Amino acid sequence: MKRKLFGLFLAASLLMTAAAGCASKKAEMTTPADRSSSAGRSTAGSGYDVLPEAASEEAAYGDSLAGLGNLVDDISNPILDERKIIRSANLSIEVENFDTAFGNIKTIINGIGFIQETNINTERVYDNEEVKFIKRGTIVLRVDRSKFDSVLDRLNGIGEVYNYTTHGDDVTEQYYDVESRLRLLRLEQEKIEAYLAKLNDLDQIFKAESKLTEIRYQIESLTGKLNKLSSLVELSTITIDMYEKRPGSDAKPMTYGEKLLESLKGSLLGVVEFLGGFLLFIVSALPVLILLALFAWVCVAVYRRIARNRRLGYGAADAAAVKARPEAQPEKKQETPPEEKQ
Repeated sequence: MKRKLFGLFLAASLLMTAAAGCASKKAEMTTPADRSSSAGRSTAGSGYDVLPEAASEEAAYGDSLAGLGNLVDDISNPILDERKIIRSANLSIEVENFDTAFGNIKTIINGIGFIQETNINTERVYDNEEVKFIKRGTIVLRVDRSKFDSVLDRLNGIGEVYNYTTHGDDVTEQYYDVESRLRLLRLEQEKIEAYLAKLNDLDQIFKAESKLTEIRYQIESLTGKLNKLSSLVELSTITIDMYEKRPGSDAKPMTYGEKLLESLKGSLLGVVEFLGGFLLFIVSALPVLILLALFAWVCVAVYRRIARNRRLGYGAADAAAVKARPEAQPEKKQETPPEEKQ
């Protein structure tokens, strides 16, 4: 009887060990997502507010992945932040309407900058015998250095950008050099002022005040220079050369037949213009031509009269000369003697 009980106990032990092994293998094959979902269901069903360890690890992992999107924004480089760089840009933009584009520029820099300088010109052009006015101008903007790139991106959308250049001038050494010189001068000023308060000799007082005046002048000069550098660094400069599109600038390329027709039209217009110009010249010179014609007619009449008188004079002289010559007298006929007649 004891052997049978021992055998049953041994069999029950083996069954329990096999069941525990299967349960552990099933737990190992379950994924983290399945464990977290099952854990979430169990906690929701039981009313517990604390997540299990697996669910908390997964939540932390998800938060770390979500934070990668703002990684660039969170990075800050103290070395780069301390650099003093004067940034500037130059743009050439062609727009459809100058006034509309100028209004868009004002909207873009509203609250982050201002217009430092404008120089706008208006030109009159003719398009198919129609007078049109086009504008062109230079606009200088000063914007916050942190908004420099975003302003440039928005300016690219107001028209066709043909020239785009940016420039950065690093003035860090110059800036800190001026700042250190200014700090030393202020320390020296304080020392001289303290020393001056203790003096009683007029000559020494005069020398100390002269030195103090010189130091104050240097401090004012360096302060102005430092303020200018700070202004150039904090407010970037954008220079815009903006102009309206000229009429006919977007015309399509002409075909060969259209080119021939335009050439023929150009030739005819050239002939018409030449004839018109010649006619205008004739009309403007008509009084002078009339005077020249009268003068020529008088000259011809006088010349003819003189020539005719000369011919008459020469004819009379020739007749007188002919009469004076004996050879010119008629010869008498010689009568033949009678003997010869017979």
